[in-house]
Amino acid sequence: MDFALTASQQDLQARAEKVGRSFADEVRQWDELDQAPYREIFERVGAADLLGVAMPKKYGGKGGGAVEYLLVVEALFRYAQSWLPPEPVFCTSGPGPSMFLLGDEAVREKYLHDIVAGRRGCNIALTEPDAGSALTHLKTTAAADHDSLILNGHKNFLTGSNVNELNATFVRFADVAGAKGIGAVVVEDSMPGVEVRRGPTFVGDRGIHHGEMILTDVRVPKENIIVGPGQFARLMTAFNLERLHNCGFWLGYSQAAYDEAARYVQQREAFGKPIIDFQSVYHALADMWVQIEALRLLAYRAAASAIEGRFPQLAEVTQAKLFGATVGPQITLKAMELHGGYGATTDFSVQRIHRDCVTNVVAGGAPAVLRNGVAAGLFPNRKFRQT
Repeated sequence: MDFALTASQQDLQARAEKVGRSFADEVRQWDELDQAPYREIFERVGAADLLGVAMPKKYGGKGGGAVEYLLVVEALFRYAQSWLPPEPVFCTSGPGPSMFLLGDEAVREKYLHDIVAGRRGCNIALTEPDAGSALTHLKTTAAADHDSLILNGHKNFLTGSNVNELNATFVRFADVAGAKGIGAVVVEDSMPGVEVRRGPTFVGDRGIHHGEMILTDVRVPKENIIVGPGQFARLMTAFNLERLHNCGFWLGYSQAAYDEAARYVQQREAFGKPIIDFQSVYHALADMWVQIEALRLLAYRAAASAIEGRFPQLAEVTQAKLFGATVGPQITLKAMELHGGYGATTDFSVQRIHRDCVTNVVAGGAPAVLRNGVAAGLFPNRKFRQT
C-alpha cells in the first residue's frame, strides 16, 4: 500500500499550510471578541485556490476528491489553530455542496455554481431543539401545495447563520414517520416566513454564529428539493463527508496542540534543565504522537474509501471520527498540562485549542451514536434498536 502523496496533493497541502500560517496571529482576537472578518477569511482562502477543491469542474470546482479535501482542511486546522479558515473549504466543497450532487440537475444549476465559487454560502440546517442525535425524529415539515412546499419548524446550531444566505434544510415530507419521510430542500434566508436568530454563545468555535432558524409557513418551490423522501440512506452519504471534515479537525487540532506542547517543553526549564528532559514529559509527547499517527491512518483510510472519490464509506469514516473525538480532547488536555499553570491562561493558545475541541466532540455525531454504528457493523445479525 502506497502512502505517498502525489505532486499535486503535496502542492495543495503546502498552499493550505501557507495560508493557514498567515492567520495564526489573528485567531486569538476572533476568539476573544467572538467576531471574525469572515468575508476576508473567505477571500484569502480563495486566493490560495482552495475553494471547491473536491467539487466537479462542471460546477466550477477543482475536480479533487475526499483525500484532497482532507489534506487541505487538516493543514488549515493545524497551522491556523482556528476552525474558521477551513470553513470556506467546507462551504464550497463539503457536505452541503456535495449533497446537491445527489439531487436533480435543476437544483444543481440553480445554486451549485454560486456555492462552489463562494458567491453564496449554504448552511446545513439539520439539528432541531428536540432532534439532535435522534435525527429520524425531526419535526420540521414540508407539505405539498401545488408547485410549492410549505415549511414549518425550528432548526438550531446552524454554523454560519449570520454569514450564509442558503440553508440545506432537512425536513419531513407528508407526515411520513421515521427515516422514510426525511429529505432535504434549499431554504433562502430572504424567503417570507424565515426568521434567523443569533443562537447561543459557545465556549469554543467562536467568531461566527451557530444560530437558529424559525420557519413559519415558508413557501419553497419544489425545484428546491435536493433529495426527496424515501432516500434517507442516500442523503446521509453526503453527511459522511461532514464526518471526514470532523476527522480533519481532530487531526489538525491534535497536531496543533502537540506543536505547542513540544515547543514549550523545550523552552521551559525546571530544576536546572529543559522539562522535555524529564521522562514523564517525553513519554507524554511520544504517546500524543502515536495517537495522532493512528488517527491519521484511520482518517486517510476513510478518505481513500470514498465512493467515486467523494463520499467516504460509513464504517471507515465513523471509526475515524469516533477515534478522533475520543483521543483529541485527551491530547489537547495533556498539552495544557505540559504547560503547567500557564496552560490555563489566555496567554497561551492551548486553552483555546482545547475549548474548540470540547465544542466539537458531538459535531457530526455524538460518540455514543458513533459507537452504535460501529457495533451495528460488527454484529450485523443483531438489531441494536434505540426506540
